[in-house]
Amino acid sequence: MFGVAKLTGPMAKAISKKTGIPVTTVSRVLEVGLPVVVAMVSKRAAGRKAK
Repeated sequence: MFGVAKLTGPMAKAISKKTGIPVTTVSRVLEVGLPVVVAMVSKRAAGRKAK
């Protein structure tokens, strides 16, 4: 998942700066959570197109 890490880097830095949570922790959460959210949204979109 090279693309996900490349996208989440700047987001993790910004979130870390605002919340005070370490960048590595935020980055790890984003790398795991982002694909799950994208999959869920795409399944919903596909379901709505089928109707």
